[in-house]
Amino acid sequence: MREARRVTLRVAIVFLLAFVSFNQLFADDDTILYETFDESFSGRWIVSEKEDYKGEWKHEKSKGHDDYGLLVSEPAKKYAIVKELDEPVSLKDGIVLQFETRLQNGLECGGAYLKYLRPQDAGWVPKGFDSESPYSIMFGPDKCGTTNKVHFILKHKNPKSGEYVEHHLKFPPSVPHDKLTHVYTAILKSDNELQILVDGEEKKKEIPNPNYFELDQPDFEPIAAVGIEIWTMQDGILFDNVLIAKDEKFAASIRDTTWKPKFDAEKEKQKDEEAATTGSDGLAGFQVVDISFLSEHKDKITDLIEKAEKQPNITIGVLVSIVVVILTLFFRIIFGGKKAKVVEKKPEPVVETSTTEGSSDEMKEETTEAESEGAAPARRRQPRREN
Repeated sequence: MREARRVTLRVAIVFLLAFVSFNQLFADDDTILYETFDESFSGRWIVSEKEDYKGEWKHEKSKGHDDYGLLVSEPAKKYAIVKELDEPVSLKDGIVLQFETRLQNGLECGGAYLKYLRPQDAGWVPKGFDSESPYSIMFGPDKCGTTNKVHFILKHKNPKSGEYVEHHLKFPPSVPHDKLTHVYTAILKSDNELQILVDGEEKKKEIPNPNYFELDQPDFEPIAAVGIEIWTMQDGILFDNVLIAKDEKFAASIRDTTWKPKFDAEKEKQKDEEAATTGSDGLAGFQVVDISFLSEHKDKITDLIEKAEKQPNITIGVLVSIVVVILTLFFRIIFGGKKAKVVEKKPEPVVETSTTEGSSDEMKEETTEAESEGAAPARRRQPRREN
């Protein structure tokens, strides 16, 4: 009986190992690149030696985790680093691009996107990687001034002009504004359908077709490397779990096993910090004192406090509202409420008095003489006649 159990156990172990090996083989076959940065990037990623790119890359842990990533360590610098693939990969059969990034110090002005570069015969070398290096796809967050978007740019040759042109998302998703780890996924299918996922949620996307040619059958060139070429005003940007694969289910499993636990832990910590900042009791200890001029408004203020307890995110707004109400009532009492209406007094008419000296008889005589002189009609002036 025991021997039968041993045989059964051995068979089960063999089948389990075979299943794991098969899955690993399947995953390896569909996985083109999976960079976890568990080990130092030195020797595997090539830092650009171009003069403008002075930013120092570091192999650091994500804040609050034991998980390592590729860190932007200095503000206000340009950065460029690239990883070559074992062989060029065609985009015609579909591709899944995925990576994590965490803006640990926020992002006011800078990029956190990846570029998927064409083969080197297009005219570039890893040590000379810069903004002019030819790419097929650019994907990831970018924020500065009025720009706030998750880029997805396809760059390919115009079949009519022979020039390389860019096609951008018409409605790109915005960049998450917190300091948590986020995962970005682009799924380009063989029929040219495109899916953009941010944290596993699909975002609206549309790539407009230019008037002069159709994009239904774009001639995508293969990718041979993945690089990060950015100029940022903030440090603390951490890249991790860079994936290039053919199977979107495998990409989903990576999100579930690597990104989700980190994000949930960071989210919970963020809630605890917000609660500590606001106060664990919120406004529960706030009481409306029995003051005479507040008595008729006590119910309104109490109602505001209860709303703040149910919705902590409006606590500050509630406190401001309460202060405004109290100050308004206070000033009304001090200054006696409404001001009395001021009636403007109209000025009395001014009567002019004569300052001429003399008796009324003299004035009468002068008037009579003037009247008698003026009684005679005025003589008309005869026109001068010329001889």
